[in-house]
Amino acid sequence: MGTGSAVWVDRTIRLRDYLVVTKPQHVIPSTLTAWVGLALAASGPVPGGRVAATLAGTALAVAAAHVFNALLERDVDALMSRTVDRPLASGRMAASHAAAYGGVLALLSVVIMAAAVNALAAGLTVAGIVAYDLVYTRWLKRRTPWNTLVGGVAGGIPPLIGWAAATGSLAWPAVVLFSMMVVWQPLHFFALSLLVADDYRRAGLPMVVVVHGEQATLDQIAAYATVMTGLSVSLHLLGVTGWVYLAAALVLGAVYVVAAVRAARRGPAEARTRGRWLLRYSFFYLTVIFAIALVDKRA
Repeated sequence: MGTGSAVWVDRTIRLRDYLVVTKPQHVIPSTLTAWVGLALAASGPVPGGRVAATLAGTALAVAAAHVFNALLERDVDALMSRTVDRPLASGRMAASHAAAYGGVLALLSVVIMAAAVNALAAGLTVAGIVAYDLVYTRWLKRRTPWNTLVGGVAGGIPPLIGWAAATGSLAWPAVVLFSMMVVWQPLHFFALSLLVADDYRRAGLPMVVVVHGEQATLDQIAAYATVMTGLSVSLHLLGVTGWVYLAAALVLGAVYVVAAVRAARRGPAEARTRGRWLLRYSFFYLTVIFAIALVDKRA
């Protein structure tokens, strides 16, 4: 390979790192939840420009939060096999570049929300970034095994942003959407922790699986799956979704609860196998239930 080709490949990798560090696999679902919040709140057509601004602002805010998270956690990421090759942990991206990049994304998100949506949406955007990066990442993640639940608060902000974008205020259905996302975060990350427990131990992170063990983690997943099912049903009871959504919420929730309870009963011996399935189902569950809520809004 010639020198010119090598330089082109190197530049391509470096540009790709700017996408990777935003964690697009998480940006997309979070933006979907903002869209759901907006759609369920709207009593009539919402101007297309406001919808686009809400989704763009949410995506940029979530991306910014992930960049700052990677910046703050680059030392522990370098200790874990799962994360050692991330742009900041590996040294491919300079910390100063990441700080500037995250700052630009955050500023754009807030400006878009303030200029094209409303002040409440802009305020919630700021709150989400602060909750994720300062409260969760900087303060709690290295101090308490219950950091995941607090981190879920930041993950619950996007549907609130969507609701605020449509109405300029918040209501009980928005609180339920927020609560669903807060509960989903532990469901997802507890399952992940069963697969990467050794990494967390190596990095010295006090996750539940490290401090309390695999059985406690499995028990927590079963408990949170039950709560999640109740919350999903309550969204219908508040009158914002139709019967198709209710049926889906009951079926998807039942599958989650049964699988989680079985995993807890099987115990640590099958923790990794069950954890892998529960991790995949967490993504499937979130995507499907919010997509159905989006298309089965009660008129």
